[in-house]
This record gives sequence, structure tokens and C-alpha cells, in this order.
Amino acid sequence: MKFKILAIPFARQHGEDVQLAGRDPARFNKMMITLRDQMVLAEELGYEGFCLTEHHMQVEGVECTTNPLFWNMYIAQHTKDFKVGQLGMNLTAMNPIKTAEDIALLDHMTGGRVFAGFSRGNTPRWTATMGQHLDITSAESDKSEADQRNRRALYENWRLIKSLWTDDLTEHQGEFWNFPSNVKWEFNPTKLWGGDSPVDENKILRKSGIVPRPLQKPHPKVYAPFSYSMETAKFWASEGAKMVSFVTADKEEFMPVILENCLQAAHEKGLKDTTNNDVLALGAHLMMGKTPAKTKQYREMFDKLWFSAYDAPPYHVPLGRVWDGSRQQVLDQVGELAERYQIDEFFVWHHVNYFGDEIEQEALIEFAEGVIKPLNG
Repeated sequence: MKFKILAIPFARQHGEDVQLAGRDPARFNKMMITLRDQMVLAEELGYEGFCLTEHHMQVEGVECTTNPLFWNMYIAQHTKDFKVGQLGMNLTAMNPIKTAEDIALLDHMTGGRVFAGFSRGNTPRWTATMGQHLDITSAESDKSEADQRNRRALYENWRLIKSLWTDDLTEHQGEFWNFPSNVKWEFNPTKLWGGDSPVDENKILRKSGIVPRPLQKPHPKVYAPFSYSMETAKFWASEGAKMVSFVTADKEEFMPVILENCLQAAHEKGLKDTTNNDVLALGAHLMMGKTPAKTKQYREMFDKLWFSAYDAPPYHVPLGRVWDGSRQQVLDQVGELAERYQIDEFFVWHHVNYFGDEIEQEALIEFAEGVIKPLNG
């Protein structure tokens, strides 16, 4: 069984009333060190790896995950085999060419420890700001023109990234991006070593590639956070990616239908051997404590945060599954989910630096000793 951490670092702590915490260098440095120490501990405890969301402009000190790839490199420098990734990078507002390069480069620098995660972006403040050159804003799943434009960008940008990762040379003419830009190109090294016909008879560059290609073949494993969009789930399944779902038990009645559609989409794309385990991982918020009293304290603090910063405008994020029982209770829950869905991969949503290092490390230890060790021996 594999367990990855979705780390959510905060530059502020529970109960604080302070302005612009995310802008404070000292606070950011403390958060950075706390995340490093907790992920080093997590590797020792048996967690397989970690990932982060992508956010920008979080001046309030909430979810300070500016550039997950830098965070990935930072943690990789302090661990040995710990996998590092994103869940996910915004694939609509950002430059897909640079994203492909950056992840491929990180894959080499970490010795192949990278996994990639992509999303449509759910935060209008920074998605619209970063995507203004493309007239892109956040995904609302309301089938509006803005939402459909966001979706078209997701599809196009992923296909461009995949080609840049896997093909020797790429030629792409799309709604949002052209690769390469059709410039006049006369360069002796291109003539000698630039591959198969990258320049046409008019000396215009028609094909090119990125440097490097990823270390992993054909490319790092791809994940996508998933809530309720069947269209998104089918798309990623057909591309060989794995959905990560934190939905609660009351929504799980839809999971068999989702899985059926995902498997059908994968099989129709030629991925005939695809199983549940190839398209689905499940996750939950981790709030375990050594005693029921400590777990209760953690849950009360968490609920206060959740209903003020997550289940609130502009997000209204459903709470999702929670692991806040005893070791045996959580072990039984994980085992039952693994058996029901025939999967072997789980993600734990874990806040860092907000509730205090002692509480957060205790949760990691309780889950590792109560669940990971019994399941993996």
C-alpha cells in the first residue's frame, strides 16, 4: 500500500490575528523549515512521498504553495527516496512549454522521483491574474463560456506537454499556443544535429523540442484532483492519469459509475489493461491524535479553519473524508476502501505549521504506526 501526503503549509497559526502573514520572510522561513522537518520524518515513517497544490498571491498566509516545483526540489534535497509532486499545477493559466521543461528538469535532478499533477485552477484571484494573456480564469464547472474556455486550455496544454515529453520533435498549432513560433531559423547546429526536417524550404522553423526529455519513461506518472466532473475524470483516464478523490461516503454512491466511465474511456483509447487501481486513488484529512482528547482538540481546530477558509466564498469546498478515529478505526476504514475499490494508493491531506508542529507530527506518527506499518509489514 502506498501513502502520499498532500501538504498544505501555512505561514500563520491557529488563533493568530495578524495581517499579511504570507509576506513576512521570518514566518515563511519558519513554515519552510517545519515542512522540511515533517517530510523528512514522513519518509522515515514509511510515507512514499508528498505533493502540494499550486497557489499564488496568498498574502494572508493561507496555503502558501507558491511554485510547487521549488518546494519539490527543496524537499528532495533533504530526503533519499521520497517521491515529490504536485496536486496539482494549474494547466490552464500557465505556460505549458515552460511547465513541461521544469518538470522534466526536476525529474532528472531528483533521480526520477517526480510525479506530476495538473488541475484547472479553482482560485479566480490568481488564475485570472496569471492567465490574463489568454483570457483564462478559474474553473467553475458551470459550462459557461469562461468555463469551457478553461477546459479547452486544459486539453490543449496537456497534449502539448505530453508531446514535448515523448516526441523527438513537436509541431503544434492550437487555440492558445503555437510550438514552435514560426520564425526564420538559420543555424548550422540545427542543420547538422537538429533532427528530422525542423526547418521548411523557406527556412521557417516548423518543429522543435524541449531540453531535457524526462528521465522517467515515457514521462512521470500523472495525477489529477477530482471532485464531481465526469468529463474531467474521463479525459484524464483516457490519458493514463490517476484521479485523486477526497469525497465523503455520502457521495461514494457515484463512484462505481465514475469508475465504469473512466475504465471505458481508457479502454476506448487503447489502454486495454487499465484497472481501478490505474485510475483512482482516495484520500482523507488526517487528524489523528494519541488520545481521543487530542484528536477531539485537533478536529475542533480544523473545523474552525475549514468553515472559515475553505467552505466559504469563493470556494465552498466540500469537507470530504476525515480520518480522526483510533488507530484500529482508521486502519479498518483504509482496508475497507482498498478492498471495495481494489486500489492500493491513498493520499493524506495534512496541514503544516498551522496547528503546531507537535500536533501535526503526532498525526503523521499515529497514522504511520497505526495504518502504514500494519498494512505494509
